[in-house]
Parts: sequence; structure tokens; C-alpha cells
Amino acid sequence: MTQSDTPPKMQTPITGSASDLLTGNEPERRGGWRETIESFAIAFILAFVFKTFEAEAFVIPTGSMAPTLYGRHKDIDCEACGHNYAVGASEELQNDWYEPTSRITSSYCPNCRNENDIKDLPVFKGDRILVNKFPFEFGQPKRWDVTVFKFPEQPNVNYIKRMVGLPNETIVIRQGNLYLVNPDGGRQILRKADPLKQDTLQLPVFDNDHPETRLHALGWPSRWAAVDKDSDDPHAVAGWIESKTGAKTGWKVSDDSRSFSLATSNQLKWLRYRHFVPTPERWKDNEPLDFRPRPQLITDFCGYNTYEGGHMPGRDQDCYWVGDLTFGCEITVGEVQATGRLLLELVEGRRRFRADFDLAAGTVRVTSKIDLNRTEDEDEELGRSEGIQLKNGRHTLRFANVDDRLCIWIDGQLIDLGPRASYRQDPTDFPGPGYGDLSPVGIAARGAQVTVSHLAIFRDIYYRSEMVRDANTRAENPSSRAESSDETGLIDALSNPGSWHELYSSSASEAVFELGPDEFLMLGDNSPKSKDGRLWGNARGAARRHAVPRSALVGKAFYIYWPHGQPFLNNGHGYPDDKDSLMRRLPIFNRWFYHATIENDQPTISDYPQFRVPFYPQFRRMKRIR
Repeated sequence: MTQSDTPPKMQTPITGSASDLLTGNEPERRGGWRETIESFAIAFILAFVFKTFEAEAFVIPTGSMAPTLYGRHKDIDCEACGHNYAVGASEELQNDWYEPTSRITSSYCPNCRNENDIKDLPVFKGDRILVNKFPFEFGQPKRWDVTVFKFPEQPNVNYIKRMVGLPNETIVIRQGNLYLVNPDGGRQILRKADPLKQDTLQLPVFDNDHPETRLHALGWPSRWAAVDKDSDDPHAVAGWIESKTGAKTGWKVSDDSRSFSLATSNQLKWLRYRHFVPTPERWKDNEPLDFRPRPQLITDFCGYNTYEGGHMPGRDQDCYWVGDLTFGCEITVGEVQATGRLLLELVEGRRRFRADFDLAAGTVRVTSKIDLNRTEDEDEELGRSEGIQLKNGRHTLRFANVDDRLCIWIDGQLIDLGPRASYRQDPTDFPGPGYGDLSPVGIAARGAQVTVSHLAIFRDIYYRSEMVRDANTRAENPSSRAESSDETGLIDALSNPGSWHELYSSSASEAVFELGPDEFLMLGDNSPKSKDGRLWGNARGAARRHAVPRSALVGKAFYIYWPHGQPFLNNGHGYPDDKDSLMRRLPIFNRWFYHATIENDQPTISDYPQFRVPFYPQFRRMKRIR
């Protein structure tokens, strides 16, 4: 798929007044104007030294690093489910000129796929960040650092990406993961060393606090349901069929479908997620459902990229299966019997992973089983931990299977499961998705009173193995190839994992990048829409067009100090908006608050606001960059 993202050029660095660096009481003035000039000179020198060797501020203009860093964007609360998300809007401006023909008109909610009208929503500038230059001056760059560097094709332009490849390495992108080629030719998966980085890179799949309530009233199935094992029923999803209504035992759903409760039972009772994804067209149809929807595979859908308008309107080609998932929920445990047990389950292809809590003994172990048709007693233990107290209280749980590593968090605390929880899997043994991936997340309990709520599923970043067709070409903008030559066919096969895998195996390819001494590979977090090292041109004639030399490194991005101000009043839009003709007619306001556009080769004040007041700081996104 051709990349539509404009190269994420950094804007002019933000600098403050040099005198802001000086603090303390004002000294007694004895030397008149000479001391004043000297003070300003010293302040200027200090500011210059600080900017040159320590830190510098930048603005992120585009969305190639979303969701870690936002470029110019809009914040949206979905009209159908209430889910909050961001969508990129950098295409509405070109070189700071407003282009009316590139206005973003609507976007698709990543939670429920409803198409939202966003044309008149406020547009915000990208995140303002601080970049620390010290680590690269006196230390070695580290993998996964968010890095500012000089773009090799235009050394006067700053880019920001994530460092994934180090000197003298060979990096392979395969089925969404990154691999390092060992000296013996084998491959090892590149895990995010810090699980907090793993959290940063996750994207939402479904949040049950924001269900498709209106569609449910028309017959659309809920994604979470109490189920029983029944592989023979034609309506079963991955061998699970919804429990019969009126059963005396089993999970009970709340009136708003957002929480589930279970009385004490002697048998494991299951809740499972089925990936029933409505289309935008389904939201526009108010008639009762006259067919049975089919679940599909979880894909690398990215809400930041899916909109109508801009230069290249249309929905993101979310056709690539993602098996690396994280499941989170809040659980309240009441009475616990001696057999009290809680299971969290994640499925990826041929493997099933479980976090098995012994509620009475206070232990948890993580297990794996290859091929889901084997018996229960063949689970392989990959790790365990003791001193886990979930009885008689409310707790938040998260269970992740990402980058061939199992992680559990309890109340935000990462549990030590031992080294085997980072398991090894041959990357060439890729069986593809199975029918279990249509219902890849489950939770079960027995021998305890349990209530679960705030169920949410996230997926790992999926790196697409896109690259230029001819690595040796010296063109400035060479043609590129997509990961698969039949993305449309993959979309059509999402409800049939076997067919999807067969088509993917015959149409997809991996990408290989070699690095020399003092060379690095940089990739964007927004892989479907980032013109990064995979896709750079080579007008300069470099031996390795994808590589960034050490001399081009500027610094490590470490803090978002100003995401954007949150406007209030005027229904949350602030003032002005594009209907404020009075403010646009007053010269004292229009140049401050509205963008200029080109009409008949002349600059003209448009009705497109660039700044809104009043606003308050958005403290929740002021944070360290991981």
C-alpha cells in the first residue's frame, strides 16, 4: 500500500527568553549600562550552551509517531459509543497554508467503527516535547529510544522516530514483529526491554465500557458473552456457544452489559470475547438485523489514520492479523472456597496462554499449550508467583502476550513470573491464525463469587514489512511495495482464518535491513502511515539508504511538556470557531485566530481557526516519553 504520510519534519525549535534561565534576587546595580550589557551577554551564552548541549524543545507536526506522540490532530468522542480517540489532521495544512480541499470531514471510531462527523471539531497543534541531547553526547544510544535526528536525505531537516536497529545489526520485519539476525543465521525476537514501553505502543481493540448499545437493540451480538464449550453447534464461535438463557448457574450480565457476576460454582464458567466488528454502513442501517454476523480476526486497524477528506481519503487497509494482545479488567472477589480458581486466557494461532490464579492458595502460574485440541493436562508451565492475594477485594488485572513474553500486572504492579515467561518461538514456524483467534480472549472462574467489569482489549504495534522496490535506486521518491500484494483479498478473508493464512503465505514478504558501523534503523510507531527508514529515497546515493549515521543523531525525546490546551465554553469548542464571522472580519483578531489560505494566487484569511480560547492545560498527557 502506498504511503500517504507526509515525512514528519520537525518544526522550528521552540525557544524561551534567555533571561528565563537566570533566577535569584536582582543584584545591586553599580556599573550602569556596562553591567547590564554584560548580564545580557552572559544570559545569552548560557541559553546557547544549554540549547546546544543539554535540551531543546520541538513541536511534532505529523502523526508518524502516534499514539506515542500526536501531530496536528482532532480529539473525538464517538457519537455512537462514547469512546475517546484522536485522528490525524496534518493534511489540512501545507507549509502552514490552509487547504480547503484537504479538510478532514469524518473519521471512524476504532472501538465501534461508527463514522463520526468531525469537520467542525477543533484542530490542535502537535505535542510539544523536550529533547535531551546529553545521552548521545556522552553515552550509547539504546534500542527503543524515541530519537530526533537529521534526515539523511535533507540534513537541514529534523525527524523523530523510534530507534530499533543498532550498529552492525541485521533487522528483519516479519508478521508485525522485529527480529535480530544472530551470527549463526538464527533469529531472536526484539522485545521492548521495559514493559512500560510495551504499554505505550499498545492500541485499543475494544473497550466494553463503550459497547454498541444501539446496534444491540437491533440484534447485533454483544462481543462479550457467557459461553459453553460446543464444537458441533454451527453457530459456535471457535468452539464456544452462548450459554442458554435462564440457566441456574453461570455468568449474569448487568442491565447495561458492562459488568458480569458469577455465583459460587463447582465448574469453570467462561466469559469470552468474540470479535464481531460492525461496519460503518451497519451503523447507518436502522433496520433489525436479518442475518447472523460473522466474527473476524483482530487486525492492525489504527483510528488515527482512518478518515474521509485530506489528500487520500478512505479507510485504513486494516488487513493484517495481530495476535499479540493484552487483556485488562477490574475484578471483585467475594467468598472463596478451597477450590477457588480464576483463569485469564489469550489465544495466538496454535498456542493458548493462561494466567491461572489459585485464589485460596494465593498463587498464579502462567501456562502454554500448543494445538488447542490437546487434553487439559498437557499445559506447559512457563512461570509462577506466590503471595497473590485477590480474595475479598477489588483489583485491576492485566494479562499480556506480546513479543513472545507473558506479563501480569495486579493493581498496576508487574508480577515477577521468572525467566521462562519470555518464551522462545521459531519465527519461521508461523502457522498463522486459527479459529481460536476469532475468540482470542476469555476469563473463567469456579469456587468463588466474582464480578468483572471494565473489560478492555489492546493489541501490540504491528510493524508492516513495507520497503522500496529497488534498494539501489537513487530516486528521491522511489516506488514501494506493500507487505502483501493482495490486501483486498486479505480483508475479504478475515472471517476465515484458514483462507486468510493461505492467502497471506502466498502474497506477503518480509523486509530485511542491514546496518554498518555507527548506523541505526529508525521506524515510526504509526507503522501503516510513517515514511521511515523502510521507505526513504536515496538521492544521496548511500550504501544503505535506510540507515541513520551516528553523526546525524540530535537527542532523545524525554518529555511531553505541552500536549495542547483543552478549550472550553461554546460546547467545548472555545472561540472562535468557523462560524465566527465577526471575529474573522476584525483585523485585530483574524490574523491571530485564523489560518490564511491561497485564493487566486493571493493570501486570504480563511474561516479555519488556528487558535481557540479559553483553554485549560491537558495534564493527563504531560508525561515522560517511553
